[in-house]
Amino acid sequence: MSSLSSALIAANIGIIIFFSSIVTPIVFKKLESQQASSYLRAFFPRLYITLFATTFIAALTAIDKTAQLILITVAILFVVSFWPLTPAINIATDTGKTIKFKVLHSLSVLILVGQLGAFLFLLFNW
Repeated sequence: MSSLSSALIAANIGIIIFFSSIVTPIVFKKLESQQASSYLRAFFPRLYITLFATTFIAALTAIDKTAQLILITVAILFVVSFWPLTPAINIATDTGKTIKFKVLHSLSVLILVGQLGAFLFLLFNW
C-alpha cells in the first residue's frame, strides 16, 4: 500500500465516522424535519462523490493488486449509493412508501458499514 493510498483510506474512515457520529445526530436534533431532509439531500451527493474520488485515487495509487480490487469495488459502491440508491430513497420518502424507505435506507447503511469495514481492513492489514 502506498503512503498516499493509506492516507486517503484513513481520511475516508474519518469522514465516514465523523458523518455518522457527529453530523447526522446533530442534523436530526437541531433541524426541523423538512430542513434536515433538505440538508441531507444536498449533503449526500457531495459525500458520495468525495468518497468515490478519494477511494478511486487510493485504488490507482495502491501497489497491491488485491487492495486495488477492494478499493475499486468500494468506489463502485459509492457510485451505486449516489445513483440509483439515494434517488430511490428520496422517492420512497416523498411518496410515503415507509417500508420501501426502510429497506433502501437499511441497504445504504449496510453498504456504508461494509465500505468502512473494507477501509479498516486495508488500513490495518495491508
